[in-house]
This record gives sequence, structure tokens and C-alpha cells, in this order.
Amino acid sequence: MSSPFEKLEKLMTYEELREKISVKYMKLNRKLKTSKEMTVKTKELARINMVYDNVKNYFEKIVHTLPHTSKIHPFYLDLLDVLVGANDYKKSIVRISRAIRILDKIHKECLAMLRLASKPSEYAEIRRNCIGRLLSVLKRNRKYVDFLSHAVLKLRNIPSIDPETPTVIIAGMPQVGKSTLVKTISTAKPKIAPYPFTTKNLIVGHIIGRNYKFQAIDTPGLLDRPLSERNPIELQAILALKHVKGIIVYLFDVSITGYYTLDQQLRVLSDIEKMFDKKIIVALNKVDIADYLKVKELVNVLESRGYRRLFKISALKGIGVKELRDEIISELKNIM
Repeated sequence: MSSPFEKLEKLMTYEELREKISVKYMKLNRKLKTSKEMTVKTKELARINMVYDNVKNYFEKIVHTLPHTSKIHPFYLDLLDVLVGANDYKKSIVRISRAIRILDKIHKECLAMLRLASKPSEYAEIRRNCIGRLLSVLKRNRKYVDFLSHAVLKLRNIPSIDPETPTVIIAGMPQVGKSTLVKTISTAKPKIAPYPFTTKNLIVGHIIGRNYKFQAIDTPGLLDRPLSERNPIELQAILALKHVKGIIVYLFDVSITGYYTLDQQLRVLSDIEKMFDKKIIVALNKVDIADYLKVKELVNVLESRGYRRLFKISALKGIGVKELRDEIISELKNIM
């Protein structure tokens, strides 16, 4: 499963669509003026049909190409809600869908009137009236057209993560080695993707074996600082990850050069424990340049909190990474 918004085409705004119809109308008029085969009535019908077809086709494109909220995975639905508002998105599609029925009704009435008319002056009056009504429907739905046009631009940037593929989410404070670990345990070069409400990008790798394919995600800007420092929108973007099937590896920096204290790192781990109902594996990174008093203190605290198996690694040097990778694969296989 990839992002339902990944391949969405850009949608025109109201002004862009109105301009497109005006240009087409002028071109059609020039063509009709030189046509000797078509009757006056047929020419007026062609003008009405051109406007009707362009507005209706565009509205149908919106309704049929944008994914409906009932069919969107909860992970992507949460991100949609954060970015543009799920209720406004749903309401806009419903309004456009209703507008299609109104267009059809107007068009049917116009054809009936044109069939009954017998004078060129009547044909022109019917055409002016009908085109005005059709464009009025477009104008009345301008707010929804523009909303969805701008929404698509935001939604197309949502990272393509399969929430149903077993995934290891790498968490920890900044500069603890998360991206290095993702690159080290991934089978191929990880991809970089933007994520809502963080200035940094997700790094998405894959762990591929004979009978499995898992995802590995680095979460810079997300699971790297206390919840108390988050605003409600950031929290919602983070909580969307609850819908991704998998486990969490929490990295501690135990180096002598580490920027964050153990208390700071433990506080973020506590937040993640409360926030996610997922298995958490703890790894102590940068053991090649470790502060061993810090390691001893941390091990004691973690063991007292129920973490019996701790992985001591250096993601940069490859120390202990195979054992951690094997554990990750074993856990992910259990939730396939």
C-alpha cells in the first residue's frame, strides 16, 4: 500500500478553470462562424455543450480521482486531517458531487427548451441563459474547488509509507544516530520523504530477506523531544504513526560527547511508552566512544523499568548491529 495521494494530478483553481473555459469558448466561436454545414440551433447547442462538458468533466475528475475518506487508511486519514482538515475535505467532495447533479438538470432543461424554440433570437437567448446558469453553479462552488486544488498540493507531499507492512520506527533524541542506523540495517539505499509539521525529512529504508520485506523509518523532528514541547497539530501528526504496524527501536547516545543527558533521553522514552502500544527495543549507541559510568547508570535504570535485553551498538562502526538487526527481523516476523 502506497500513499493514496502520491499520484494525484494537480487540480485547477476556479480562476484557472474559468480562464480555460473562456479560451475554449472563443476558439469554438471562431470555428462556428466559418462553419456552413451546421444550423444556427446546432451552433448554439455546441456552445452550451462546450461549457457544460468542461465544468462537469472537471467536477467528475474531482469526485472520481480524489480518494474518499471512507476508503483511506487511518494513518493517511490522520495526516489528511492534520494538513487540510478531514471534514472540510469530505464536505468539499460532497458539494462538488451535488453540483454535478445540478449541472445535469440544467443541461437537460436547456436541451428541452432549445428543441421547442423556433427562432434564432430564441436560440441565442436560451444559450445565454443556459451558459449563465452553468457558470453560476461553478461560481457557487468556487470555495470547494479552490480548497481541493490547494489540498492536493499538500497531500501529494505525504510520504509513501505502507502502514500494513511490518515496520521498525527508529526513535531517539537528535544526533543519537537514528539515520545512520536506518542506513546500516537497510538492504538498499533509504529514500527521503517529507513529513507534515516537521522541517526535516523521514528516511525510509527496507529490510529485505528471502521471505520478507520490512520497512525501517527514521523519524527526525518527530519522536525526538518531550510531548510537553509539542503543539496539538504536531501531536496529531506524531500520533498518526500509531497506525503503522510494527515496533520501535529507541536509541540512547551513551558517548562521552553526547549532547543530551540521560534524564532527557529517558523522559522522551517515557513519552513514547505512554503514546504507543508497540514493542520497544532499546539500544545504546556509540559504545565505541562510551562514557562507561553513564552506560552503567543507564543499564541499571532501564533494567529496573523492565528492559531485560539491551543492545550495545555503534551504528557508525557496525558494532553489535547484526544482533540488533536480527532481533528486529525476528520481532517483525511475529507480526507479519
